[in-house]
Amino acid sequence: MARVRLFANLREIAGSSQVDIEGDTVGAVVDALGDRFGPEFRRHMQTARLWKNGNEGSSEDPVHDDDELAVIPPVSGGAVADPGARGMEGLLLAGLMLVLIVANTFDTAIVVAFWVGVVALWVIDLVNTSSDGDFSLHPHPILASILVSMAIANTLGLLGLGVGVAVSMVLVMGWAVVRPSARDLTSIGASALGAMIASLAVASFLLSRAAADGGDRQVAGLLIVIAVGALVGRWAEVSRSRMFDPYLVGPVLMVVAAVAVAYLSGFDLLAWFFIGLLLACATIAGRGIGLAFRTGAIRLTTRPRGLLAALDGPMLAVAVFMPVMRMIG
Repeated sequence: MARVRLFANLREIAGSSQVDIEGDTVGAVVDALGDRFGPEFRRHMQTARLWKNGNEGSSEDPVHDDDELAVIPPVSGGAVADPGARGMEGLLLAGLMLVLIVANTFDTAIVVAFWVGVVALWVIDLVNTSSDGDFSLHPHPILASILVSMAIANTLGLLGLGVGVAVSMVLVMGWAVVRPSARDLTSIGASALGAMIASLAVASFLLSRAAADGGDRQVAGLLIVIAVGALVGRWAEVSRSRMFDPYLVGPVLMVVAAVAVAYLSGFDLLAWFFIGLLLACATIAGRGIGLAFRTGAIRLTTRPRGLLAALDGPMLAVAVFMPVMRMIG
């Protein structure tokens, strides 16, 4: 019986970092692992690397009782996905970022309208790919909260951020009153969180762009920073590079991009360093929230479903941008 050490998502699926498995060869041990832990484990094993006693092994290598095997998936989690779908996700993300950056050169109403459309598409994608386990994510109150928060922020200014969130909660609770399927506490909480992020993302973007003192330049910097983080993170995830962690390289480069934007735009370097740092932290937190919605668990080694999953982190980053600017600026 060989001892097998498991890492990353394989460890999470198995619920243990090491197991003892019968098998005469490495291949037999792998088959036994798949039989014990199920199809999801087996699917991630397809891209994992096998090590025997510290050396890379093959499926034909014999296994003895005192041997130790290590199963290490790629840092992206080893998800087996259609390369065409991955390419489509990357192109869609790049296209949306480019459209927003170009739209920002026009009137505030135009770029805000584009951003509202992006947020609405993200909400629909999140709902369509959310976990169908213990909760339901309801799109109607979330989409309504986007429009209401935009109107409130346009009327009340910075105060509208908080008022918009409060109204979003009321919309979610009101939907639960008229829809019995939305009355369980988990669904209410999930929909409320989704509505809060979406409404804040819209209101924060609107207020940042409408700022009298260089709002267009600040939003341009924000879009560049989140585009760098999202696109580099997607590239690292798709390429499965062993040199870069796809969940850290994007946020790290967001901080670098924020400092570069500040230098080129004449903004305060120290202020934008902290802005980049907080946006990076928000991006990591937003990705975790998105994983919880899309997969039912926060596993940073799991690749989430959805064409717009790469926007999970940037949505929360945009949501906190205006408060962060007011706090630091």
